Amino acid sequence: MQGRRAIQALAFALAASFTGTTASAQIRINDAIEMLDAEDADQVRMGIEAIGSSDQARGVRPLAERIRRGLPAELLDLAVQTLGLLGKREAGPVLFELTNHRRVEVRVAAVEAIASCKPRGAGAALVVLLDDGDPRVRAAAALAIGQVGDRAQLDTLFLAFERGLHEAAPAIGQLANAAAADRVLGFLGRKPLDAVTPALDEILAREDVDRRTKLNVIARLEQLATPEVRTYLETMAEVLPPGPVRDEAAAAAGRITGG
Repeated sequence: MQGRRAIQALAFALAASFTGTTASAQIRINDAIEMLDAEDADQVRMGIEAIGSSDQARGVRPLAERIRRGLPAELLDLAVQTLGLLGKREAGPVLFELTNHRRVEVRVAAVEAIASCKPRGAGAALVVLLDDGDPRVRAAAALAIGQVGDRAQLDTLFLAFERGLHEAAPAIGQLANAAAADRVLGFLGRKPLDAVTPALDEILAREDVDRRTKLNVIARLEQLATPEVRTYLETMAEVLPPGPVRDEAAAAAGRITGG
């Protein structure tokens, strides 16, 4: 009973104020960690939210341990989102475990949190999920691979895209070098244009992709000479930064219209 009263007191203290000095912030994270063991779900929620607000890595381990002990669905969702909000690599192990959770929503949230935390081994864990039974998980995993920047998974992303996982396109564009950009162009005419352009968007926007590669993308698009390509190039001419690539996108669009 004493322990419950103490946790309730902590809950009231946390609810009353989240302002103060660094020292009081340290007290708050300690209190929040203790609240994770409360019997009352509202107090556990407050503890999770306080850990998220703290932005401190030391909240990750106790939160991971609380997840492993079991949480109601709503609190589990909040806990996983909080780990993603914290963005600390220390969350990797528990997030990897949660990618096998029976609920799709938890698997998707774990994937999104992995993208935020970028723990060691993230790419290898995410690429397995490209074969998940639910399309939402497969799509989230494809996007996350690009966000964590694991170029070792590029061939697998191409294979997934070839098989119809078009959500892999942005990740391919984020990771592609010049050779991979040429592979992307190989899908023109074989895949719907709007499936390929998310990859081209990334390639054309990246500062680390050389001008020649970008100009080659525009030239290959111009060869299709369709109204859809013209519209796409016109859009690129508006959104790309000023320079030769933007100028060529505008010129190519004009040539397609005969202007």
